[in-house]
Amino acid sequence: MNHQVQQPDFTASLLEYRRELDALDAQFVSLLAARFSITRRIGALKAAHGVAAADPTREQAQLERLVLLAADLELPTEVTRAVFETLFRFVRASHVAQARNAAADPVELEPRQ
Repeated sequence: MNHQVQQPDFTASLLEYRRELDALDAQFVSLLAARFSITRRIGALKAAHGVAAADPTREQAQLERLVLLAADLELPTEVTRAVFETLFRFVRASHVAQARNAAADPVELEPRQ
């Protein structure tokens, strides 16, 4: 490990980069929260209509589209693939749980006449 004293410009630059990363991380978490809000609504809609929780065809198409976008942006495609495969796995699990809860406690969608 290098124990030499760092130059002030190094320290200032490092702190600035870290502040930028911290701001981006906060935005990333906010975007994830917004994304999961939408996927929960999709899960509820699917559960209410008895539609399968997973849609492998859509997931694959989305993954291919996002990997191409990552390549265009010079982001390592394996990062994009790993992130979205993880997100898709959590969304599927959420949708399965929503379907299970809907089956256990069905909600009447239309009022009786």
